[in-house]
Amino acid sequence: MHHEVGITCPKCQKAGVFTVWDSINTKLDPDMKDRVKSLEAFRYHCGHCGTDVQVDYGFLYHDMDHHFMVFYAPTDKDQENADRDMADGQDKFKAMVEKAGYVFRLVRSKADLLEKIAIFEAGLDDRLMELTKAAALAQVGEKDKDFTVTESHFGTADDGSLRLNLIDGTHGQQAYVDFANGLGQLYGQFEKNFAADLPAEDAVLARIDAGWTQQFLNKYLYN
Repeated sequence: MHHEVGITCPKCQKAGVFTVWDSINTKLDPDMKDRVKSLEAFRYHCGHCGTDVQVDYGFLYHDMDHHFMVFYAPTDKDQENADRDMADGQDKFKAMVEKAGYVFRLVRSKADLLEKIAIFEAGLDDRLMELTKAAALAQVGEKDKDFTVTESHFGTADDGSLRLNLIDGTHGQQAYVDFANGLGQLYGQFEKNFAADLPAEDAVLARIDAGWTQQFLNKYLYN
């Protein structure tokens, strides 16, 4: 589902048309999967002067093959609309959980959107991955005092492998840790120790992020 909106190029001031996607189904339109991952879905190319303009908007990303939906909600209004849509379709979404094991997430940044896609395409649980990330960041902080992680996200490398990308925005440095070399073992430990404590998936838009991780650790590890 999509619609077109008028847009004015900020450089040449010429009018153009931009396609806004309200929902993306990667099974029905597989090309959009790559366009989202490359952020091309958010890019307007001015046909007059050639300028590329980033356009932000909220939409639903639906992967029928891997049984997940992620609502990208960059604004508070987008988040309200997503929560309303979930409430209106509660019976339908509940059936998707019961019959196919669907998970539903809401994210507020493109980086978080791409991370959820990478995790779910790999067949992993994003809750356990958040715990794995927290443990990995603690180890990085202990081992390398000169590298301050200001941003971290799981992503897919060019060879298809999963890795944790680390960015030190203060010093302009980047690093990564392969999931297969070490992080997978951490994930397995969390799965063994905490999988039974993870709540059953409901037909709700869960925010599985650093805040969720801290609450979980406070409840099950620190107390």
